[in-house]
Amino acid sequence: MDGSILEHLKDKAIESGKLRELVDNTDDLMWSVDKDFRLIESNRAFNEKVKKLYGHTASRGSDALVPGLHLMASYERAFSGETFATIERTETPVEFWMETSYHPIRNGNRISGVVCCSHDVTLFKREDDRSKLLESVVTNASDAIFIIETREHDATGPRIVYVNDALLALTGYDRNEIIGRTLRILQGAKSDKQQLAYLKACFERSEPCDIEIVNYKKNGDEFWIHMAIAPVVDNTGKFNHYIAIGRDVSERVRNVQAIREQNTKLNEIAWVQSHDVRGPLARVMGLADLLGRHACMYGDETIVELTDYLKNSSSELDTAIRRIVDNTGAIPNG
Repeated sequence: MDGSILEHLKDKAIESGKLRELVDNTDDLMWSVDKDFRLIESNRAFNEKVKKLYGHTASRGSDALVPGLHLMASYERAFSGETFATIERTETPVEFWMETSYHPIRNGNRISGVVCCSHDVTLFKREDDRSKLLESVVTNASDAIFIIETREHDATGPRIVYVNDALLALTGYDRNEIIGRTLRILQGAKSDKQQLAYLKACFERSEPCDIEIVNYKKNGDEFWIHMAIAPVVDNTGKFNHYIAIGRDVSERVRNVQAIREQNTKLNEIAWVQSHDVRGPLARVMGLADLLGRHACMYGDETIVELTDYLKNSSSELDTAIRRIVDNTGAIPNG
């Protein structure tokens, strides 16, 4: 035999061996079946998986393929000439998910078998389900939620990359009007500059913060919002985004302001009682005392008795006014 032919065959054998080694060393399950659904070839991962799940292997030529791992309907689709992938759920012995691709084996115009490749996507599926659940929670939350990039495109600050429906309902903006903008879109003349400076410092230090500040709706209406903002760590440990949760606290702020105004009025009443009422009362008490001494000098017992009643009543009124002044004076002003 020609030496070049031997070398060619040798190279092919080496290539075939390397391919088999590659197939056997992958964690993906790989196998093929013929038109009678009998196993043609399988790799190590497939054999180990079947043995682990069912206590036996599916040997070459066997038609006892695992029904939980191989769906006949999928084989039929592949034998019809379709190449596709499915995600299949198995509950035995524990729940796991496998993504399997099906590829027809063609000999000319005839399909003689199907090659399958499958890998475990359980962690991905659980993470995807978790992400969808979190997205649903954020989307349907009654609090306003938005996500901000950490990096600044320009001097105006980090950009908003996500908002939920609650924020849109609160502010009156459409999503495309607020995505890509900064928090300045919600700020205005009465937004506290100290709170904004504190927020900027927290952004620069990648620290969480809480602020309560006046914001503005699209139509210009003011509202008070309490925002809790925290940096979010990605899977590399870097802070790439902030998540902000805002709650409209306008009613609470209005109630607090009303209480402060009421307290101010009460303190004003206390001042009036202390100065405008007690001053004349003191003069009345002085006159009653003078009248009493005068009645004693002339021996008019009736006037003396009436004067004593007047002094006692005045003293009781003075005590009551002092108590009111003390109580209202304990109320915070402002």
